[in-house]
Amino acid sequence: MPDKPHSHEAPMRAAAKQLGITIHDIALLTEALTHRSYVNENPGAGGDNERLEFLGDAVLGLVINEYLFRRFPDRPEGVLAKIKSVLVSDVTLAGIAEEIGLGGHLLLGLGEERSGGRTRKANLENTLEAVIGAVYLDGGLPRAAAFIHRIFSPHFERILGDDFYLDYKTLLQERVQQHMKMTPQYTVLEEHGPEHKKEFIVEVTVNGKRIARGSGLSKKSAEQTAAREALTHIPEKKKGR
Repeated sequence: MPDKPHSHEAPMRAAAKQLGITIHDIALLTEALTHRSYVNENPGAGGDNERLEFLGDAVLGLVINEYLFRRFPDRPEGVLAKIKSVLVSDVTLAGIAEEIGLGGHLLLGLGEERSGGRTRKANLENTLEAVIGAVYLDGGLPRAAAFIHRIFSPHFERILGDDFYLDYKTLLQERVQQHMKMTPQYTVLEEHGPEHKKEFIVEVTVNGKRIARGSGLSKKSAEQTAAREALTHIPEKKKGR
């Protein structure tokens, strides 16, 4: 049976309270939390969250771009783009969605529910963007920006500190996952020099095929160098809608 009008109002208001958002049009939040599978099984339920996800993605990008522009006035565009790519990556968004308990509020079809849809990273990432889109439509850019800053705040220093934004390994792993559903492997090929000043040569492979090599004064830095080189050989896959 199709859902009755306003049947989700009480749980959606509870969701808004838990998520810490002020939203007057509760129908927007309902749409943001509605997965396509739920609409397929409940034809009278209204729309799914894909249009709001599209909008929220743009709002998120604008807010993060402005934050980085103001925080790093001397950094070139290429570096800012690299920082942003980590901040809005699938891994970061899904992790934030998990932290704020977004999965527990999703409206899912039975099949999606039974197959683990509440914890599926793609669902979490897409729904978070949809919620951002809903907050934007309901309260404008200032309220959406406040929400984004609040949920991202614990991650800014973790990601921006200690040159984490240069974490090419994370970027490479995401790109390889997108293209091949595999994980890059790193192998130390050589070590040179005294213990206090060793140089490491590392090779990164995917499915047994060498993609790139890198060197550094630690294994970690050598792996980063190898990952950075590997990224030049694997083009970024555009996000589908």
